Amino acid sequence: VMIVGSGAFAVENVRTCVEFEAQKVYMVCRRKTISMPRLTSWLINQSYDSLSAKLTLESMEPMYNLIGVDQWSYYAVSANESRTSVTIKQKSRFGIGDVYFLGMACGFCEHIVDDTKRVSGKTIHLFSGRRLENVSHILKLLGFNGEFENDRLLKIKDLYGWWANKDFRRYIVAEPIYVDANNFGSTSFSPGAIMWAEQQVYMLKYPQEWATVMDSGMLPTHEAEEEFSRPAYVVEARHGALTAITLASMVRGLAERGAVWGPLKRQRQREIHPPEKILECAKREWDEWKKTLNDLGYENTPEYPYNKENLGVYCAAEVAEATRKFGPLPP
Repeated sequence: VMIVGSGAFAVENVRTCVEFEAQKVYMVCRRKTISMPRLTSWLINQSYDSLSAKLTLESMEPMYNLIGVDQWSYYAVSANESRTSVTIKQKSRFGIGDVYFLGMACGFCEHIVDDTKRVSGKTIHLFSGRRLENVSHILKLLGFNGEFENDRLLKIKDLYGWWANKDFRRYIVAEPIYVDANNFGSTSFSPGAIMWAEQQVYMLKYPQEWATVMDSGMLPTHEAEEEFSRPAYVVEARHGALTAITLASMVRGLAERGAVWGPLKRQRQREIHPPEKILECAKREWDEWKKTLNDLGYENTPEYPYNKENLGVYCAAEVAEATRKFGPLPP
């Protein structure tokens, strides 16, 4: 199987290929994007507020060591020499899944920076001159396009924050695309969904607050980009982050609610997926994938690289980061 792409859906489909017992996966892309181990995703989603990009990358180290790759070397990473200021910016969301790393470690999956020149039968001819033989399936996984009908329905000329044409009654949110941040508060939809829903409910209840937000002109705006097949309502990650930060700085009620969302996220995550449970589950599934790959003839499958000790180190580092931001934290 050849997977064209390197983003979230491409990485997740490595698992699908293992499930359906493909013999080999070639992931071909123009440049590699950062993929995320499952435990890093959990660490972000249980954080009091957010995880720094620095700690995010550090927590990926056990998994990237398995495949012999330095996660700090990706084009998406920008950092100063001491790595005290770190940003991750890439044109794809994180692919989250341990099977990608397991497949890479044992040779089942090969991640190739190249592009397809032509196809002849079951042979893929790459621009580098390399040929991929016996490829019977090609999965083209290059993201999605928004639906322009949503722009037409709301008559959007430009999106101001999340509001069409600065009308507080016309509100639309699509989960922002790409990655562009110094801190990461969630890799799942629900924490953002709570915030987005409460923002609009608040404006509908207190429309006088909207006048200040509208007159300030401080929210980011976005117009449709037809040349890229991107409607106005589909915005990048930076647009979403700036909208949230600006609203919290201008609207006291939303700032107060923001102080609730982080602790609530942590409480729910740790109640449903406590550290020992997520570690046990992740290791069990890793061992199940190992058996599948062993049955396919791949014998050099490593052990799961996370344990109570290194997960405990990352959890303690996250608490230390939050304490530096907010002072002593509740138990």
